[in-house]
Amino acid sequence: MNFIRLCTLLLVLLFTVPKVAIADHKYPRNLSANGPWKTNLQYMTGTARSDLLINDRGRKLAVDQAGVPTLIEIDGVLRAYFQWAPTGDDTIQFFDHIGYSDLSNGRWSEPQIITIDHDQRQRHKYPFDPTVVALTEGGYRLYFTQNETRRAGPNNKMTLGSAFSEDGVNFVMEPGDRLKLEDTKINDCAVIFFNGLWHLIAPNHDKMGEGYYATSQDGLSFERQDDLFMSGGAWLGNMVEHRGAVYFFGTGFTLKTRDFKTWQRAQRSRMADPGVAIFDGKVHVLAVGM
Repeated sequence: MNFIRLCTLLLVLLFTVPKVAIADHKYPRNLSANGPWKTNLQYMTGTARSDLLINDRGRKLAVDQAGVPTLIEIDGVLRAYFQWAPTGDDTIQFFDHIGYSDLSNGRWSEPQIITIDHDQRQRHKYPFDPTVVALTEGGYRLYFTQNETRRAGPNNKMTLGSAFSEDGVNFVMEPGDRLKLEDTKINDCAVIFFNGLWHLIAPNHDKMGEGYYATSQDGLSFERQDDLFMSGGAWLGNMVEHRGAVYFFGTGFTLKTRDFKTWQRAQRSRMADPGVAIFDGKVHVLAVGM
């Protein structure tokens, strides 16, 4: 996939997923149109060596009709969370829910969905586009995007929220916004705990190569910091810590930092919106494909 095709895929992801999510799990009217039911998650691995280099040509299909992956170890098992958009007769009931799948013997299990105590009176605010992190005090926090308005379109504001789970399956909403921008929307965040702080990054979907950055002491109240800039890709992906540094696996590049101020390009890639984790001596990646 050349960079032009990568950018095309990125635009598909950016401009179709939010419009579908606001429909609150309704079956898509036009399956021939671009949407998350046209994307899939592709699996690849690499050795957990110096810069976590990935050969993204060795991809294998992991989950069909899904996007926005995030990876995390739960109870000794590698788990993927993602936005799931199945259209089969036996799975359409789960359309546009947050799903998960576990890796076992090199294979990803059939997707299941999480439960979340979402307020049905505000159906347009149903959580989507997951990022899941483990908490030092136990349990897991799901960061997600939610709509502020019922109508899709360029004026639809999006904010970031969160939910807590003891088991990684059943989540309880946490009140308030984790991050809200007054002048624009924010969505598709990545979160990591590093050097005593929670760090949050989300792409500026209006400016390729720019990203929003915020920090928090408790993982709940985030304060916006200076924006991030890097040419050649987008801040759409996930983060992992390795040997005292944070690696941001983004769309078109993998970046490395030790202070979130200075970033180095570790690798150019053809991956779109990847999820990443180091597990069992390897680096595991799920990236979005079509």
